[in-house]
Amino acid sequence: MDAECSQIEVPAALAAELSQWRREVCVGCGASAMFYCPYCCMPLGVPEGVTVPRVRLPFARCDIIFDDAPKKATSIHAKVLAPEQVRLIDLFTAEGNSNRTLSRPGGSAKATGAECGNEHPGSGEADKSSVLREIPEYDPQITLVLFPDDSSATFEEVVSQNGLGPPEHLTLVVIDSPWKRAQVLRKHPRLANLQSIRLGHPPPSRFWRYHSEGTGRAWKALAALAKEVLPFKGFLRSSPFYFMI
Repeated sequence: MDAECSQIEVPAALAAELSQWRREVCVGCGASAMFYCPYCCMPLGVPEGVTVPRVRLPFARCDIIFDDAPKKATSIHAKVLAPEQVRLIDLFTAEGNSNRTLSRPGGSAKATGAECGNEHPGSGEADKSSVLREIPEYDPQITLVLFPDDSSATFEEVVSQNGLGPPEHLTLVVIDSPWKRAQVLRKHPRLANLQSIRLGHPPPSRFWRYHSEGTGRAWKALAALAKEVLPFKGFLRSSPFYFMI
């Protein structure tokens, strides 16, 4: 998708479909982009006959804390595919009133929050944009942070040791930022007391982004974790989430 994509063999059918996608101007913010708007988190230039899947994550909600440019923040892909469950916490944008930021409340005058994929059903008036500008307070009994630190455990280990409730009652927090910044954010007072979880079976990735702990992508890690959680929910491999893996 970008300069960070390693050389891979793309299936012929996928290559043929990709050639049909087109660059398009977003009705929400006026940005020109291909595949999706990184600011409004909505698909752009979808070919006729192609349906962008709407997936269901095996958690109550997934909060993405990102401190990186929107075009680099790969977790935004999760917001595009699961807009009702994914909430963005934007620590990167300096000017929240700018039209081309994820922080503008409810979108611009050209589009409503629903058109931009920013509605979060049942979340109340104050959270209609589904985008926050600071890290909220979390309940440590129902919140997990996807982060591979020394105290992290796999989801299976956490469930067996801590007696957590069902996955659909949990909030998952994902940090999407350069690795050194992510380590700082993990120690934030509102995150420090939360349980860290790591992947039990990290998959090889076709994408790379270097940091001292290896390579990886936030959206890829989220997809891999959801796959590990599915057996605890009794999901089948036909679950819509597998469109994302």
